[in-house]
Amino acid sequence: MKIIQLEYFVAVVNYNSFTKAANYLHISQPSLTTTIKKMEEDLGYDLLIRTTKDIKITEKGIQFYHYAQDLIQHYHQTLEKMHDLNMSHAPKIKLSILESTNQWISQIISNHRRYNQDQTYYVAEVHDQNKILEQLLNFENHIAITNEKIEHENIESIKLYEESYVLLTPENVFNKRETKAVAHYPLIVPMKGSQVRKHIDEYFNRMNVHPNIVIEVSRFEAATNYVHKGMGYAIIPQVYYQSFNTRNLEIVTIKPKIKRAIYINYLKKRKHPKRVLSLINQCIDFWKFRE
Repeated sequence: MKIIQLEYFVAVVNYNSFTKAANYLHISQPSLTTTIKKMEEDLGYDLLIRTTKDIKITEKGIQFYHYAQDLIQHYHQTLEKMHDLNMSHAPKIKLSILESTNQWISQIISNHRRYNQDQTYYVAEVHDQNKILEQLLNFENHIAITNEKIEHENIESIKLYEESYVLLTPENVFNKRETKAVAHYPLIVPMKGSQVRKHIDEYFNRMNVHPNIVIEVSRFEAATNYVHKGMGYAIIPQVYYQSFNTRNLEIVTIKPKIKRAIYINYLKKRKHPKRVLSLINQCIDFWKFRE
């Protein structure tokens, strides 16, 4: 197999189009199509699934894509890896999640693995929206959970649920489970740059009040620890209150409410294995029956 063939394949994946890739490579589309088909015949497995509407890349095609990029520069060092793609074991399912979703994600993965006992998973917390998008587009992750909809033509972004932000307090601090003067309390909030902090700042800007922020943290776990120490009250997503760290604490309803939506995201053009699709559907169904 020649380097130029690998460059042809990488171009088709990058452009998600034989026509655009052919124009970029300055060759005819039939010639490009023939080259890709010949590569698949030589390898013994499909790299791409073609339909009348679009192109989807297979799991083995994704792995080949990553190797092909290296092969263009290091052909002789990675040629053997290219043929190792024809493996039989189930690929690892990779997810990026939010800290606040750990509790329910763990339930779903536990149930999913009950029916797929040889399946392995890679779960990482990622909160940077740009990084999440990059990982999906580069086939690094199968699934991403976000607290904002991803607006991209190649990403399917489905809303799972809405939740309110609440005030996390020690027990028996308030007689009623709601307050209208949140800004005046000593608040523990996420650091600037996070999506949660953006939601909170926008809320107080709309209310035209200056919040009494005493501590800024990078994780809800840290915020919860400071509440346990009596150093202030944390603004957290309501679902996070289900976590182990919030034992012996209470939540107070914030009025007017601060809300956010949680989305599940995946790459449209990727030929996902049935197990990945099953996991996606389990996430959707988990929240569908809780509305």
